[in-house]
Amino acid sequence: MPQPPAPAASLLDDLVPGALAGVRLVVSDLDGTLLAPDRTLPAGTGKLVEELRDAGITFVPASGRAHASQAELFVDVPFIETFIADNGAVVVHRGESRATGTLAPELVHELVTSVREHARAGGRRATAVVCGVGQAWAEVDGELWVEALNYHPTLTRVARLEDVTDPVIKVAILDLESTEAVDRDVLRSFATRAQVTRSGAHWADATALGVTKGQALRDLQAHLGVGPDDTVVFGDHLNDLEMFGEAGHSFAVAHAQPEILDAARYRLPDVVDPVQVALRRILADVTRSPAS
Repeated sequence: MPQPPAPAASLLDDLVPGALAGVRLVVSDLDGTLLAPDRTLPAGTGKLVEELRDAGITFVPASGRAHASQAELFVDVPFIETFIADNGAVVVHRGESRATGTLAPELVHELVTSVREHARAGGRRATAVVCGVGQAWAEVDGELWVEALNYHPTLTRVARLEDVTDPVIKVAILDLESTEAVDRDVLRSFATRAQVTRSGAHWADATALGVTKGQALRDLQAHLGVGPDDTVVFGDHLNDLEMFGEAGHSFAVAHAQPEILDAARYRLPDVVDPVQVALRRILADVTRSPAS
């Protein structure tokens, strides 16, 4: 069952010793949360993931990124079996990818048209990226192409996005100025027909209704036999909000969006690599527990 909201503790250090001893599942957002500011995996993360595994704890990355992008980040970390990708639209377990929902072609075309109008009307550097399981398509080049490629390494350029005939699991919207205008000009008008969310300063997403990181996490918990009280979630942006409702231990990074700070049970200290600090605390609690 989703956990009721609770006042956030000021810092990780406010937790009493042993408070995280029952943790069996750790799920972390990537950009703005686990990753360094240069969007790389901080040194030592692989060793921590290995120690978590040895302590009986499953570690799962959960991102708006495509799985291929996540796999590149964790190429030297062979201990991760499950990835939540594309804001929950794709779950990859032991190399097998599964779509959790698809968008109707007519809706995809409407979204693409709306993004084009948003870009044209405001003279904005913005575009849509149409995403399938393991593949993505865009109709731009230049700086928009380069930025999209960072999150969708299997990106293919097409003349018109309407030419894509593969099943679509997500329409990602890239705006190099800000996604606040995307929210106003695009997302709100589709909110009753798609799951829409802002994923970061420059990205927003539309997936099938009900498809979120939180739903993917709930399904994973059922598969693993792990409850909310045994789950830790780390996040920073609005696309992490549903996950926070599925975890008994939810942590927001210091620079998180206000809605995330309000939803989190705890806040991480404003330090370098805050998630790594928290992972060490989890390991300390679990390995010192009499039950471990």
